[in-house]
Amino acid sequence: MDHGLGFVWADEADGLRLTYGDPHPGDWSLGVLWMRQGLTGGGKPEWKRVNALRQRRCMLRKLCQVCGGSAVDQVTGRTWWLLADEADQGPPAAGYTNAPPTCLPCIPDSLTLCPHLRRGSAVYTVGDAQPYGVIADLFAPSGGKKIAHVQRSATLQLDEFRKLQHALAKQLLVVLDDLIPYPGIPRVPESLPTEDPCLRLRSVSGGDTPVVSRRPGAL
Repeated sequence: MDHGLGFVWADEADGLRLTYGDPHPGDWSLGVLWMRQGLTGGGKPEWKRVNALRQRRCMLRKLCQVCGGSAVDQVTGRTWWLLADEADQGPPAAGYTNAPPTCLPCIPDSLTLCPHLRRGSAVYTVGDAQPYGVIADLFAPSGGKKIAHVQRSATLQLDEFRKLQHALAKQLLVVLDDLIPYPGIPRVPESLPTEDPCLRLRSVSGGDTPVVSRRPGAL
């Protein structure tokens, strides 16, 4: 696929760095080049598709991946998070994920509509979430102005600076701290206004198969 990508010398990187042919200031975030995608769209959630920009915004701003509203509980200040279980042991007590949060009113619909979550999932409240890494495609110079696509969907930590210079990020990974399991399925408060935007399912970032993994050193 032609991304309009190439390598240029970057003094701050002390080496070659992947960039677009028509670079924009917003192309870079957290030290890595990001796939370009807009924020248009609406209607039903597309669970198998992930919009790179929307996914990153939901992660960094603690926004619900279904409706785009805040996923932070107004009473406790904690963030609602719905995570698919790992095959053997369920979500770890300390690890990273590519799944954005899901606000309280959207959790029941997410469990109903997303096949992956129906196979096994758990609801948590989270004390904090910090950027950890990215899922990215890796490229390399291939003579002249050509580039080679050398690896798809690699998992890179944000301190792997050399590799990040050759990466096109697609999804942000965050570390979830202070996870508290929520028993059962939360009920939407009866006092919630019927016109709350959380009750209108807009596809903010699709529910691609979530990654929930232990980070190096996690217990």
